[in-house]
Amino acid sequence: MLSVEDALSQMLAKITALPTVQVSLSEAQGLLLATDVIAQEEMPPFANSAMDGFALRSSDVQIQDGQSSPLRIIGEVPAGSVSTKTIQPGTTMRIMTGAPIPPGADTVLQVELTRLIDDQHVTLLRESAPGNNIRPAGEDMQRGQLILSQGTEIGPWEIGILAALGWAKVPVIRRARVAILGTGDELIEIDQPLQPGKIRNSNSYLLEAAVRRAGAIPFRIGVALDTKESLRAKLLEAARYDLILTSGGVSVGEFDLVKQMMEEQGEINFWRINMRPGKPVAFGHIGQVPLLGLPGNPVSTAVTFELFGGPVIRKLQGHTRLYKPQVEVILQDSFTETASRRHFVRAHVDWQDGQLVAQVTGAQGSHILTSLRNANALLVIPENSGALPAGSRVRALMLTWPEVASVLAHG
Repeated sequence: MLSVEDALSQMLAKITALPTVQVSLSEAQGLLLATDVIAQEEMPPFANSAMDGFALRSSDVQIQDGQSSPLRIIGEVPAGSVSTKTIQPGTTMRIMTGAPIPPGADTVLQVELTRLIDDQHVTLLRESAPGNNIRPAGEDMQRGQLILSQGTEIGPWEIGILAALGWAKVPVIRRARVAILGTGDELIEIDQPLQPGKIRNSNSYLLEAAVRRAGAIPFRIGVALDTKESLRAKLLEAARYDLILTSGGVSVGEFDLVKQMMEEQGEINFWRINMRPGKPVAFGHIGQVPLLGLPGNPVSTAVTFELFGGPVIRKLQGHTRLYKPQVEVILQDSFTETASRRHFVRAHVDWQDGQLVAQVTGAQGSHILTSLRNANALLVIPENSGALPAGSRVRALMLTWPEVASVLAHG
């Protein structure tokens, strides 16, 4: 059997990034820029006020007995307008935050450091050096400057920068379209009443949510029955997508047909990994489309998607940071299960008394779906490990990015 590392390495070696497309800026979050972004203008585009106050000449500010001589107010500059007047010696203009600096002014004194004498005159209570409270043109970005590099992951801050530079459309590596296929005669739709020997197709919905959280676009395409004809037809349909995820049908049973169809319609690179849960994981292609065959037990489906499906999707979408981080944690309780294979144990990691502490989320059977409910990490128990007493230090693979940020912020 392959190690987890070898299996993942073989998968990723077969994955290439998807083509570039143009998307609206509002649809670009989470995608990768397909080009460098060069500023075509200065930001801010004009010198403007950082405060509500008065624009004036710094040389007019001569403080005696706690205030200046009165300055005559000759107008005001609201944000979004441009002054047609020039500041002359002894004059000033009201100015709002973000408004362009009027000609002749070289400083702005905030309103709370002034005192009105009447509607047309104001005195200043503090000196104001040249450039005070003025944001120069180009202070943030200058024309011709490289602002965002090709391959940058677009988040809220990048979207703000692109909007400021006028990028209504953005070239990105497009989102992967992922076909999700359940397999097995035992599966019924989730809105159907249970019948003897049947279970609801929960895996397809679990994978749909996981794929969407990974940043791709999921398509549930139904269930293939345990016949070659049914599976062949469904895989032909699935081959129209960028990635195929199946659950079930990759073990050694008589009706585990996914491997046979992969050999018939494409290739199979491997189908067993030295891990628990999730030993029967298949990888190959249907035609030119990569297929990741996940086990049928729901926890095995979830764990193997996190370990393999997420990195495959991220590489399809052009990312180079493919893996979620691992941290060292302390077991809160003893862990008595042993396994010859590497064991990925569902756990909740939290910050307690200055250290990261992990608590196992209950029974670890691959059918215990509720063990995922409070899990924000997978404890990585090495191959052939014995029982671990409370206080043991182990590695934990963090599962969700908000949890990662929250936990690591304390580390």
